[in-house]
Amino acid sequence: MDIERVNENTIKLFITYRDIEDRGYSREEIWYNRAKGEELFWDMIGEINTEEYFDLDGPIWIHVNASEQGLEVIVTRANVNDSDPSSLFSNFDEHHEATVNHKDPFNPFEDDDVLNHEGIANMSLYKFKDIDEIIPVANRLVEYGLHTSLYKYENYYYIAINFAGVNDSATRQNIRSILNEYLTSSKMTIYRLKEYGTAIMEEDCLETIVHYFN
Repeated sequence: MDIERVNENTIKLFITYRDIEDRGYSREEIWYNRAKGEELFWDMIGEINTEEYFDLDGPIWIHVNASEQGLEVIVTRANVNDSDPSSLFSNFDEHHEATVNHKDPFNPFEDDDVLNHEGIANMSLYKFKDIDEIIPVANRLVEYGLHTSLYKYENYYYIAINFAGVNDSATRQNIRSILNEYLTSSKMTIYRLKEYGTAIMEEDCLETIVHYFN
């Protein structure tokens, strides 16, 4: 997968059909099944450090160009502070003329679709080997009231943390620092965990751990 930064609010991703198939998707599946198409998109997003480009909090625009070689996905952060909705398209104007749009009627992503992906873009996953590793994390983070869930997949445990209710950037950074101190950040997607993993605690993971292990 190739990544190109267009401007401070826009990145461009390109993925070949061979790469798509290597990830376990078929071309027909991503065209005809919107859920699978969105799953592929978040799978791609999960492989890059989006913080190097821009914060994914809030609504984003997703523009997909389908060609014979693969999919070009343009992701633009919407300016939610702008009262003029038409301004959300402005970031595309800088490069749209240079791209050839091979629009497919069965494209699972609506053209120039805006997604308010609260709960998905705010989701972070961390993995660990032993359940004891999560206990100190739970003790330090339970006070934040985070939405968390716990899964088991193959030889690892995964904790999914939703930052949707944490609006202060300094608080977010503090939480991530604690997580990185004890656990390992994972590129696994929540979709894969739900489909192939085992749900151990679907909600209130930190609270439950503190209750039973303290």
